[in-house]
Amino acid sequence: MRKRLINYKFEKPLTIKLMWTCTFCNRSFEKVNQTHSCKDQSVDDFLLGKPDYAINLFDLLISKFEEIGPIKIHATKSMVVISADKGFAYVINLGKNFLDIVLPFNERFEDNLCFRKIALVPGTNDYNHHLRIMYQEDFNEEVFDYMQKAYDKGKKKF
Repeated sequence: MRKRLINYKFEKPLTIKLMWTCTFCNRSFEKVNQTHSCKDQSVDDFLLGKPDYAINLFDLLISKFEEIGPIKIHATKSMVVISADKGFAYVINLGKNFLDIVLPFNERFEDNLCFRKIALVPGTNDYNHHLRIMYQEDFNEEVFDYMQKAYDKGKKKF
């Protein structure tokens, strides 16, 4: 769904992308009838039985994203989705002593020391950047910069 507006100050057409909201789970998506799971569970339920060490890393991740800006957190059966206006970070695994996070971008960021894997998402122009956090110190300046880029991608552009 797109709505065209005229920006009279610059006399250029603007395109605003409207979000679609699922009537069952009340989550917002870019695409109408976006494939997703409405089977909500709380983040606490998702974290149930996970090691304390990994939960502390998860809490630190959330606080770092909150330093960047307001976020929403949604747990599914297999991951935690972190979003601003749309999902921009995905916690896919909490191990005994680590946290696996995926940050999707429209380009490959290969010149870095933090991503352990970068993979093209089939059928898209997005690249999933896989990050493993093992220590609090892993939230360094480089990682925080990529977290900021991911957050910016999760904000609606007007």
